Amino acid sequence: MSEPGYSGPRTPLRAPLEVRVGRAAIVAFALFLMAQTFAHYMQLPPVRAIPAVVLGVAVVALYIWASFLGVRGRRRWWVVGGMTVLVYLPLPLLGEWWAATGVFLAATALGFLARHAVPAFVVVLIAELLKSLSFGDEPAVAMSWILSVAVTSVPLAALTHFAETARVLYETRAELVAVEVAAQRVRAMGELEKILGSRLDTIARQGFTVLGNAEGEAETVKKQLRRMLDVALEAQQEMREFSHRTPRT
Repeated sequence: MSEPGYSGPRTPLRAPLEVRVGRAAIVAFALFLMAQTFAHYMQLPPVRAIPAVVLGVAVVALYIWASFLGVRGRRRWWVVGGMTVLVYLPLPLLGEWWAATGVFLAATALGFLARHAVPAFVVVLIAELLKSLSFGDEPAVAMSWILSVAVTSVPLAALTHFAETARVLYETRAELVAVEVAAQRVRAMGELEKILGSRLDTIARQGFTVLGNAEGEAETVKKQLRRMLDVALEAQQEMREFSHRTPRT
């Protein structure tokens, strides 16, 4: 049950600096990896250049979107499946220059699959080896290619882990702050209830006394009413002091 006036932790309009730096690094590195590929395809006739550039943007956008969102559960596998289709399906049409996108699939395996990251990464490297051999590369060249994929994908996956870790830590800190604020409000409400409860009990007892003596001397009734007023003023003063010393968030 939520407390009145409390709507849960507020979501900041801007991500913290660490998250923004990590995300900016991911975008910059991803564009750097695809820069030569884009430059090559843009020199080709539009019939081949346009599909290649569109698919290249889709690969980069899918990785950036997944890294920004911090995908979990089944959505991770949907991202891996989508990336696999984008990396391998256009190969017959776009040729060996499209092989550079294999880095994103390897980074996706390392960055999003958690416990399955290493086995999936090895599978991707094997697929990249077979891809290189299918283009007619010598075994030594194919081994050099998968080494290049591995070395390049590790920093990209590391940046993804950094941005995600920074985001999770920030959200956890915000949730802890919200819990502490809620606990302070509960304690404040308990203390306020004690203050008001004791004073109201006193006023109630004196009120019954006044009612019992309503037919008595006017001076006695006046004194009892004055005592009730004094108790009410003391309660008001205590509430003011309480409100001043209670931390505001």
